[in-house]
Amino acid sequence: MTAKKLVYFDRFINPVGEDALKQHSAEVEMVKLSSQDPEDKLWEAMADAHGFYTIGRSMPDTEEMIQKSPKLLGIVSGLAGFDTINVPMCTEAGILVCNQTGMGNEPVAEHVTAAMLMLSHKTLLADRQLHARIERKQGELTGNDLQGKTVGIVGFGAIGSRVGEILSKAFSMRVLVHDPIMGDAEIARRGGESVELDDLLKESDFVTIHVPLTDQTRGFMGEREYRLMKPTAFFVNAARGYLYDEVALEKILKEAVIAGAALDVWETEPPSFDHPLLKLDNVLATPHTSGTSQEAIYNMSENAGKQVLDIFTGGRPVPIVNPEVWPAYVARYKDIVGQAPNG
Repeated sequence: MTAKKLVYFDRFINPVGEDALKQHSAEVEMVKLSSQDPEDKLWEAMADAHGFYTIGRSMPDTEEMIQKSPKLLGIVSGLAGFDTINVPMCTEAGILVCNQTGMGNEPVAEHVTAAMLMLSHKTLLADRQLHARIERKQGELTGNDLQGKTVGIVGFGAIGSRVGEILSKAFSMRVLVHDPIMGDAEIARRGGESVELDDLLKESDFVTIHVPLTDQTRGFMGEREYRLMKPTAFFVNAARGYLYDEVALEKILKEAVIAGAALDVWETEPPSFDHPLLKLDNVLATPHTSGTSQEAIYNMSENAGKQVLDIFTGGRPVPIVNPEVWPAYVARYKDIVGQAPNG
């Protein structure tokens, strides 16, 4: 079997996946480029490449990659997110798209829970005041318990349902869910109560988003939605930037329409140090780090390596973002490799 070529920029998210593939030199030829290299160097490498590994926003234009990579079999995202990849275009071309969904569920769910605790108990404000040696006013740092409150979860997949599980079991919180794709029975089985979005916003003490970025979800949290929330409620987003209107959120927070926000994702990442939302004391901000525990990073890299090896040796990788591509992928694989995959 002739080795198939994998192209990637700079590094794997953790060395384990990269190191594992290097042990399979008979099946995999590793071509590491620098993200600072000129585009011509990328397209020269992709001219006979069978796979491309990407993390974060290092993904080149999908259409151009398909056009300039006639042997491309699969694109592997080293993270759970894949919004930088045009999946429908890959599906039409018969190209697999893989991601690491499920590998970072626990750290994101724990991050969201911690953010709710910090906001509700005013831990962030207390920390800032103490470091700045600001004398607190009486009652200024008195917070609220999570016990018995209501959380509204938009999107009740693996991460959203884990957040609901933690909050309901640890703090006896009521779990309201808006997920138009998931049926009411499944939502109930996972411990949630299915409601319309407006009702969720009006009744929740915390609103947290756990949906992918699509044409349908882009910007769905705007000024109208914020104004439906309680003045004591907090907004949390550790899913994707562009799901919420940053300008409208700044306005809402300055007007004290809601109590605060925890934001891990942004339109531009990382956000600039002079971003208006970073100037507000009731905003807990992190630079898209909620899913990056040591355990999750290791697991994502290890699985990405397995996905590449499966693709290159005719197996069926797990998970596949576009499973409906399989018949077209089989045809493409046969054209390029000369035989059908085994999966």
